[in-house]
Amino acid sequence: MTLRSSPSDLQSIIEQMTDVIVRNPNDPDAYFRRGNAHSNLAHYSQAREDMRKVIELDPTNALAHNNLGVANLCLGDFDEAVRNTSAAIDLDPDYRDAHHNRALARTETGDLHGALADFTRALELDPSYWPAYRHRSALHHILGNPKLAYADFVRFRELSP
Repeated sequence: MTLRSSPSDLQSIIEQMTDVIVRNPNDPDAYFRRGNAHSNLAHYSQAREDMRKVIELDPTNALAHNNLGVANLCLGDFDEAVRNTSAAIDLDPDYRDAHHNRALARTETGDLHGALADFTRALELDPSYWPAYRHRSALHHILGNPKLAYADFVRFRELSP
């Protein structure tokens, strides 16, 4: 079961992390936690700025590169999202979510075969990751592969909560 924070809890995290940042403006964890809270509140511009700061302070943080990609994806900057998630994958080739998020961004840029490869890689890393089956099913449909689309859809339905 996934626990979701309420908007007031997320706002509290933002306030707490802002206090930490005021005291220590070079704390990448505080920017990361605040950026995640902003993202969960759909404040993607603020999340993007916080993740950029994390990367400035810690360029090896694959999660921050991925989360920056998600913020850019949500803001419609798909090419930048591909670059961000690619940076995460360069740092951690087995980062399932980065492959999945890059696939979503590649789909938006029209790189459907690249997206297909990324969805497939995410599923190689975690065969039970149902969101990738759902998205890959739609992509197979777009690419004119109805049997593969159906197989992925069935697997998605079996695995999804």
